[in-house]
Amino acid sequence: MLWGFRLEFKGSLRTKKLWVILGIMMLLYIPGFYIQKSGGVEVETVQEAISTLIGSINGLGGFFISILALLIGATAINSEIEKGTLRVAMSKPVTRLGYIGGKFLAHTVVVALAILLTTLVGVLGLAWLGAPMNGQLITDSLLFNGLLLLAMVQLVALGYIISTTVKSSSNALGVALIIFFIVFMTVPAIVQYMAAKDTLIGDHPDLEAYQAKYKEYQTKYLFYIPTTQIDVIVSDANRITGEAGDLRVEYRGIGRAIRENPVNVGILLGLTLVYLGLAFYRFLRMDLR
Repeated sequence: MLWGFRLEFKGSLRTKKLWVILGIMMLLYIPGFYIQKSGGVEVETVQEAISTLIGSINGLGGFFISILALLIGATAINSEIEKGTLRVAMSKPVTRLGYIGGKFLAHTVVVALAILLTTLVGVLGLAWLGAPMNGQLITDSLLFNGLLLLAMVQLVALGYIISTTVKSSSNALGVALIIFFIVFMTVPAIVQYMAAKDTLIGDHPDLEAYQAKYKEYQTKYLFYIPTTQIDVIVSDANRITGEAGDLRVEYRGIGRAIRENPVNVGILLGLTLVYLGLAFYRFLRMDLR
């Protein structure tokens, strides 16, 4: 397994899609802090700092890292078969399970590094904006990164299923992008409309009822989208109290949000294990010619 890990980790760091996606992400991500600084925006409290950091990572960063994770997985196996390198690897004293286990571990580390890079840039940007740096910011950042990594591992595993199903790596990339933009972006918009139709469209629109209904629908109908489950969990990190015109936001922390949403955390973990099991099973039984 360690041989496969070292080989795949070095190869992954040299792939163009990794650096192109990270480069585009940073080109869009970093200027945001400059714009805020130029506009005189300052982050004065830990609550604001954490909310800003999570929003930026889960928004722009999460979007690009999600694409990266899915594309990495979608070409993990079929590209090796096309190039003939998989047959060479299998000729060495390594089992199929050890090979795919090492490859998957390497891809997990690469995705984790991308998440850490995004978080580091975010923390430096917050420090530049004058945000207070303390233990709560670090703790909640680590907890959130753990959730995000679990979501990205799920997408890598989903990519592996595509890679062991679609023989052509170019076709697999197309399938992965179609899945991402239709299933992961279009369907959530439809579900959001369903929640709005049930609560906001009519004679008596109810914002609180909409928020509760949308959260219910996200868990019920979008369980297969890991980033959506993170949105549900993180939404409970803040509690809004008061009435219109006098709303107060109380930050309660990522740890508490995780404890209050065991179903969504369970969905994240459970579906990741299911995808991994299917991907490994298909690889162990597939024809590698």
